[in-house]
Amino acid sequence: MTKVLVWNIQQFGINKINNANNKRPRGQGGLTNQQASQSRRNVILNVLNATDPDIIVIIEVSSGDTYPLDVASFTGGMLGCVNFLNRLRFYPGEWRLVPPMRIGRGGKAESVGVFYRGQSTVGGNQVNRYFTGPNLWTGGINGMSAEPPTLSGPYPGSVNGSPDLNAMIVYPGQNVRQIPAGAQHNATVNENRVAARTFFSINENGVAGDPINYGTFREPYMATFVETDANNNVIRNLSLFGVHSPAVVGDQSVFMTYLANTFEIVAPNAANEVRIVCGDFNLNLLDANGNLSDAYQPLTNNNYGLLLRPNGGPPANVDPYRGYFTTHIKTKPSRGNRTAASKFLWSENNQNQSLYPAYEYVGSRYGGQNNPLYSLDNILVRPYNAATDYRTTVLNTVVGTPFNVVANPPGNPPLGSQLMPSSFTTAANWPPAVAPNFTIGIANNLVSWANYGHVYSTSDHFALYAVV
Repeated sequence: MTKVLVWNIQQFGINKINNANNKRPRGQGGLTNQQASQSRRNVILNVLNATDPDIIVIIEVSSGDTYPLDVASFTGGMLGCVNFLNRLRFYPGEWRLVPPMRIGRGGKAESVGVFYRGQSTVGGNQVNRYFTGPNLWTGGINGMSAEPPTLSGPYPGSVNGSPDLNAMIVYPGQNVRQIPAGAQHNATVNENRVAARTFFSINENGVAGDPINYGTFREPYMATFVETDANNNVIRNLSLFGVHSPAVVGDQSVFMTYLANTFEIVAPNAANEVRIVCGDFNLNLLDANGNLSDAYQPLTNNNYGLLLRPNGGPPANVDPYRGYFTTHIKTKPSRGNRTAASKFLWSENNQNQSLYPAYEYVGSRYGGQNNPLYSLDNILVRPYNAATDYRTTVLNTVVGTPFNVVANPPGNPPLGSQLMPSSFTTAANWPPAVAPNFTIGIANNLVSWANYGHVYSTSDHFALYAVV
């Protein structure tokens, strides 16, 4: 089994985690930009330490539009990935990074950061993990990601100050690895000659048809891996698709239809292949009544299983129930809007309470006032076994995880399995089952930079974790 962490870290780039600027703008608790970036980095590292993942998928890595080139722009997003990789390499497991490719065009262009451990220990046994493409890199600084068979070449080192793409794949002090024989993709090819795939084919009754044009949408980001035992015998292959759906109401369902018609996603699995479709779908998991919505049917109808999903029917009071599924949070209320009635992280009175874990920070400005988007991220797998313990957890950095403060919450919602404290630093006895009654002092404390402020500044999404 492989531990997977998926997180839309809003506009991820170098300034998010390592800003060298020492100015002190308003709204950062008096901190410099450098100190604020360290605070955000600590939120990310808390999630990392709580999950100890084997694969990390960061959605919304900043990139310019590099068309017709495939590699992401050598700007803040790429530099952020390099900085994060260098920090990961202080952890065991020989961390590597799939060289980031561009997805989308124009103002929607971005990338995906896929980090992976070259070695893991599962049940006391060594597991080797190789990046296998599924594409090949044609070589050099201006190379392209191309479907096999084609001539391939290695990624370049640093060219005129650009990031060292080869060093992302080749671990320091080691030689380049060769993909083991028996791998589903690119067997016996050197690992630094393969590339992620960002262009796909229409599924025509299980056969790859013409190229599928995602138009104004961002394409999926496909990265494949092979896992072997200590003797390099193949255990299984992983095909991972990172997705970032548009946030425009109505477009999300169209995007899901595109996914369900993409050959690489819905064609039959290979004999030892596990597929993972994960990321930010910008669709509510639950409907307005708290039942499982039909948002993911295009993929579940193709035998994918949802890992974040309700375990039963919703309770009569749906508002706090939604909090167990929440992956998206609202910006803090401005000073003039911190009133008792807002119930953001506090109760109005004993009859109008703000209940754990939803309180009133869940949701977004999208989706309408009566049903704002709040559960936007998910992980789907195929083959899916309902009896398997996938240990799916929403890494909620506001109240901490697992969600076990309230005993036997109604509706049997998912509590999660990973132990992680709240990232709030000055709130006493947080989180209570019922948020305290409103006072302006409580409000200012709870939404301060030390508490909600630096959590939201890190991202308006929570990470999602599963063992697949």
